[in-house]
Amino acid sequence: MTDLEEDMRQASLLGPAGRQSAVALVLVRYFGFDQDPKFSPWFEQHREALSQVLAFGSRVHREAITGSGVSTEEVRPVRELVERVLEASDPDGPPFETEIVDHLVLATEVFDSLAAPEDLERLRRAFEHAEELAEASEEMAAESSSEDEDAAEFLRLESEIRRSDLSEARLAREVPGFDPELLLLRSEAFARSYAEVIANGYSDEEAGR
Repeated sequence: MTDLEEDMRQASLLGPAGRQSAVALVLVRYFGFDQDPKFSPWFEQHREALSQVLAFGSRVHREAITGSGVSTEEVRPVRELVERVLEASDPDGPPFETEIVDHLVLATEVFDSLAAPEDLERLRRAFEHAEELAEASEEMAAESSSEDEDAAEFLRLESEIRRSDLSEARLAREVPGFDPELLLLRSEAFARSYAEVIANGYSDEEAGR
């Protein structure tokens, strides 16, 4: 059984709110590069969308890990924002824009899962896309690192964090005073390393500056 197959088995044992927590943390891990200066001047709307998605992911996790989860109505405003930005994006734009768009597509897949947490295939697709981004950034990091530097192992880290998130989502309702910030800190640490690779992976020219 692959890591993802085992994790999907674990997810099948969770309630809807636990699944929402786990998939919301994907947004925390992959949307933390919103402060990259290459967003300016051409991609300010994209930056705003990433910032909104990042904040939304943190909020959903906090609400879902020990509560009742979020409704489709709560997902709708941020989803509409992301869809507007996607519609205005240039499919033939510079590489940095293509990177942003790929992340915004991941956001829509996470929103699909949040809106229907009982649908394990939606959850799987969001996890699979996160793995694809992790692998691509791992390759980017390897290309830009020197022989004396250890390239980031994003794919391994993504798998390990996802498994921990799913495991701890099961414990959250059983442990009095469970602290949702502990899971956030883990994903935020990943996000900082991930954002650094994105920042180093694209030149100003590749951002259309």
